[in-house]
Amino acid sequence: MSDQAMMNLQWCDALLCGLEAAGVSDVVISPGSRNTPLILAADRRAALRCHVQIDERCAAFYALGIARAQHRPVALICTSGSAPGNWHPAVIEADTGGTPLILLSADRPWELQNNGANQSIDQIKLFGGSVRGFHALPPAEATPQSTNQLMQLGVQAVHQSLWPDPGPVHINVPLREPLVPAEPLPEAALFSGQPAPSRMPELCATEQQLLAIAHQISGQPGVIVCGGGIDSTEFNRQVTALATICGAPIFADPLSGLRFGEHDLSHVVVDYDTRLRDAKLTADLQPHWILRFGAMPVSKQLQQFLQQSSAAQHILVDPTGRWQDPLHHTSEMMRAAPGSFCRLLRQQELAAVPAQWLYAFVVPDSRGIDSAEEAPLEQTIVQDLISGLPDGSILFSGNSLPIRYLDSYSGKRSKPLQVVANRGASGIDGNVSTLLGMAVESEKQDVTVAALIGDLTLYHDMNGLLAAKDLNAVIVVLNNHGGGIFKQLPQSQLPQFDRYWRTDTEIDLQKVADLYALEYFRVEQGADFSGVLQKALHHEGVVLIEVMMNA
Repeated sequence: MSDQAMMNLQWCDALLCGLEAAGVSDVVISPGSRNTPLILAADRRAALRCHVQIDERCAAFYALGIARAQHRPVALICTSGSAPGNWHPAVIEADTGGTPLILLSADRPWELQNNGANQSIDQIKLFGGSVRGFHALPPAEATPQSTNQLMQLGVQAVHQSLWPDPGPVHINVPLREPLVPAEPLPEAALFSGQPAPSRMPELCATEQQLLAIAHQISGQPGVIVCGGGIDSTEFNRQVTALATICGAPIFADPLSGLRFGEHDLSHVVVDYDTRLRDAKLTADLQPHWILRFGAMPVSKQLQQFLQQSSAAQHILVDPTGRWQDPLHHTSEMMRAAPGSFCRLLRQQELAAVPAQWLYAFVVPDSRGIDSAEEAPLEQTIVQDLISGLPDGSILFSGNSLPIRYLDSYSGKRSKPLQVVANRGASGIDGNVSTLLGMAVESEKQDVTVAALIGDLTLYHDMNGLLAAKDLNAVIVVLNNHGGGIFKQLPQSQLPQFDRYWRTDTEIDLQKVADLYALEYFRVEQGADFSGVLQKALHHEGVVLIEVMMNA
């Protein structure tokens, strides 16, 4: 038996024991040699659910999806060299999107660094400022004190990943050869730690802050703007109750969680992108205050309205302290939990503005699409998708055009439905893997998972489809032959547009579906989509629906 190999295994087991004690239940593993002790340690722990993803880039987004569904960190394991570098796009999304991950990168020990040793790169602080914490471990040690400290580090890493600003934590683990023990690790040598649940504190506004804000908004016309990153039923109840007291409209981004559910929808505005194009309306209806929760909204029209409302009091509420204001209008920053903030603010003396203020934003008018006109294909797809999904479904949206279509056409209704997207960095990479990661967790709750993405988004993460085996999901691909978002931008007028921006891949998606053993449907007309969707929803496995858009 090799003392070094056994020491490596016990060292890694101590670290994973700490992660498990603090609440980590899932580990996503990519195969390699140097990470063997980490793999064996994870495999031994019965409470840890291990997932194997060959491509590290896909693995990281897959872990991101599981973490988003669980609202707790997921651990990643890979070998040394360029392998952890492939995590970087997902690490960026986890950082900007506030998703907790624990990154366990195996490494060569110090004697194999900076001297040409194979598969050896500088992994120290590999992810720069994108992580909430970085820990460089020494090579494995065999003392009770060091292993106890390592278990504590696992607990610490989970806490760092969750509070005050959720995100990834990187632990670099150098391991000396030999890496495989000659004999199995005895059961008695398996570390056991006391459960150390990661209970995070909740930030609340002070009485003085609440009084000051109540004085600013009481009886004054204002609007509430809710972006992505909150999506809790408690917040939905509290913010809609606050809007009722103030007589204020809520401009609800599709990722806010406010468009769908059993909360009061009477103050929720979803057609603001159309309404705010009316220059007279926006000139006549200038708010005195704007109360913002979550990320900046998707709608460019709404962003312009906020930009033009520079004279208003802009109050930003964020529990992480992130300054999410690219418009630079924030007059007061409230570091508080959104739901509690709304509940406590409602307890102050607040007067409502006249009802005409609310009605100007929420009363239906005739400025929409004429009933005699045929609705755009994208509108039909979005509305039929929203209608056809079962209650409680998760709908993952791609970036670029899909999220904008949802913004424009999803409407609002009382059916429970969660809309999510990787809007931290708004990339088109890793979307398929994130979706399937969410599907893993949703299988346990028997929740339907679907996606609305573009053809380039699918292409960017086709490797992620390898994880589709034994999962259930419906992936709707809007095939506009590449780069459709750029047709709405000034680049479309350039003579080089087709070469550098249009970028049609000309990939046959039916062959892609065959390659990964997916059921496939092709939709040529909007009228056919609803029926195809129902077939897909009743089919076992992952189903790919290609919708041919007007190029």
